[in-house]
Amino acid sequence: MRRAIKPAIAIVAMLAAVATATAQSVIKDDAETIAEKDVPSVVTSRMQCKSPSGPVTRRSLAGGFVFSRACTTSSGQQDRLVFATERDGKNARLLMFHRPEGRRISGLGNVTFASAKNEISGTVGRLTRRICRAEGRWQIEGKQPSPSLVYWRQTRDCDGKTGWQVMLNRKQSQR
Repeated sequence: MRRAIKPAIAIVAMLAAVATATAQSVIKDDAETIAEKDVPSVVTSRMQCKSPSGPVTRRSLAGGFVFSRACTTSSGQQDRLVFATERDGKNARLLMFHRPEGRRISGLGNVTFASAKNEISGTVGRLTRRICRAEGRWQIEGKQPSPSLVYWRQTRDCDGKTGWQVMLNRKQSQR
């Protein structure tokens, strides 16, 4: 009995170490919070944020830098994202995220970054009376990097627990 317990404990310890290392690699992010006085004025103006509700962060992505700030809007809190070619905000422009039907979104909620894939994911609140919640993923690509929609799902359930419909899965269809 004791002989069986020792290998089991060793396996559990090894799995815990692997899980910790994996979690740390997922959490690792090169984002830096920028003091208000150090945010380039061109970046602030491009964000078009009337009611800022948080600090500005900067991270490298797709050969440039993405500046983000939470803004309070009539539909809740959204992050506005600005892409610049340099750390100082050179060539800054507001990122616009396309929906499957072509309409654009200027802000996202619950934003996450996958720097290795040059991807940004986020959520959108009520879009129409029939769509209460949506989630999308965009890859930043091109000579002048901009978001290209690669995944989109939506639901009528405002809690987001049921009824999801995948409207676009570009990565899946390319395999």
